[in-house]
Amino acid sequence: MKYLQISGLVLALCLGVTGCQEQSKQTQATPTPDAGKLSLEAQNQRQIAQQLGENYAQIASQLKQNINVESNGVPLNKLVNIINLPALTAQAADTEKMVIAKHGLNQQPENLLTVSLANPAMLPGVEAGQQPLFTYQQDNVKAGDSIDMFDSHGELVIGSADVMPNQPVFIVGVDEQKAMRAGLATMQSVFNANDAVTLDNLPKLASAPKLSEEFLSTTVLKKISVKDDQEPWISGKAEIYALVSGVDPSRDEPTLDVVEMPYLDYQDQVYYPNQIMVYWARYRWGAANIILMEHDTNTNYRELAEVIIKTATTVIASQIDGGAASLPIVNKLVDAILKAIPDETFTNNDDMVDFYYTIMQTDELIDQPGASNNATITLEPREIPLTK
Repeated sequence: MKYLQISGLVLALCLGVTGCQEQSKQTQATPTPDAGKLSLEAQNQRQIAQQLGENYAQIASQLKQNINVESNGVPLNKLVNIINLPALTAQAADTEKMVIAKHGLNQQPENLLTVSLANPAMLPGVEAGQQPLFTYQQDNVKAGDSIDMFDSHGELVIGSADVMPNQPVFIVGVDEQKAMRAGLATMQSVFNANDAVTLDNLPKLASAPKLSEEFLSTTVLKKISVKDDQEPWISGKAEIYALVSGVDPSRDEPTLDVVEMPYLDYQDQVYYPNQIMVYWARYRWGAANIILMEHDTNTNYRELAEVIIKTATTVIASQIDGGAASLPIVNKLVDAILKAIPDETFTNNDDMVDFYYTIMQTDELIDQPGASNNATITLEPREIPLTK
């Protein structure tokens, strides 16, 4: 075993007999002691990453042409088609089907698997033709973990989740923005299906004042930053969304909405989205909670939505008191939802970034830290005139 000094990080380069032989177009995937612990999807991605490294000479021009300041990824099937190995093509197609099933998606996004640059800071290395490393989305990666990567000859390089190499690193994995968008659409469809009015859930809780029919009452997110987006470098940029919760204005049932935040990519940066977060016509008492979540690789969005609905419905049912003012129920929803989400959600399923209890319709919050002191937001109420 040799040791290479790469960007200040000592990386172990495992050289086998095949490393001394002439490079072929296809080799057996390099074994790893932890391979048996990987999901089948991750094993496939690992093998694909090795194949891309071994055949780097064929795909180098495509990577250089398609990786730039506006786009950090290339659809996997485009590179696989260039290499043109039937077994690799079939493996990539099978892996994409696994991803769709695992996330419980209603729809099948195109080109869900990509080969993406780990960090924009690596772009100058790509443009300069620096020899890259290839890796894959690993299951539940955390601080201190080792990272399997493959060089441009398909040979194994061991790195660390704690230190990002300076040379370019390409990650075989899911286009997380597409996966999250499809996942949130699935979640919202489950939430909406719960909105059907029946005689069994007519309101017993205190009702809210009737809202204006001339204006659409909203709360707008003017500014946001997060200290820790929960992502190791290998996971790339963060994909953040908000889960808004409260009580339906006309039924004793939860109202749940998901809000995509596609601009919020990196920690310690300030964003000014001017984005509507809450439509108050959907929430009783002019009160709602906001939980900021980060999409990761293992969440089944249909199952997550069903768990949240069941929990929120149980909380509301337990608090029905025949009409007394029940605003504290809104506050209790956050704790119940966070407790109900499976523990693995806080490893490398969707991470809780921060949360805000009982935001009121008239609240103007300036540089308000969340309950975990991880996010800072500025919110302001806004009334939008209705068109006639």
